[in-house]
Amino acid sequence: MSNILEINSELTRLSEALSVASNEYTQANKEAAEKRTDYDVAWAKGMVKSEEKTVDKREAQVTLECQIFMREARVAEAVRDAYKERMRALAAQLN
Repeated sequence: MSNILEINSELTRLSEALSVASNEYTQANKEAAEKRTDYDVAWAKGMVKSEEKTVDKREAQVTLECQIFMREARVAEAVRDAYKERMRALAAQLN
């Protein structure tokens, strides 16, 4: 009987942890999408206003101008991916 209670307790703990991770993933996914949109819009605006003659120079200029947006987007996407991996690990333990 003790084993059944321990197994049930562990399944409950993992299920609750998966629920929390799912909520965190949802929020991280939203934040990553917002940060990526900010970056994409800043990039597009920079490309439109750039007066550089070549595409390479325009892209280099805009990359420098948008580096904060780019960093924020990449960090948010990495956080989102970490939550996704956490959910996979918890789901694997439940199975």
